[in-house]
Amino acid sequence: MRLYELPEHQNIKLYFGDEDDVVIFDHIDGLYSYCWLENDKNALLHIKATTLFKPYKDGYKFVE
Repeated sequence: MRLYELPEHQNIKLYFGDEDDVVIFDHIDGLYSYCWLENDKNALLHIKATTLFKPYKDGYKFVE
């Protein structure tokens, strides 16, 4: 599933690598997303909208 296919504005958890690397997805803004680290809302991240994820626990996990 591509990041742009996830519902927006629902604070979905995205997992990368370790369980400690959790990113909160908010919405797509053009070709990239508006996200932040779960433990630091001031640390913004912009993930490419076409990035692949698979369902995982209470969110989605990055597919390498």
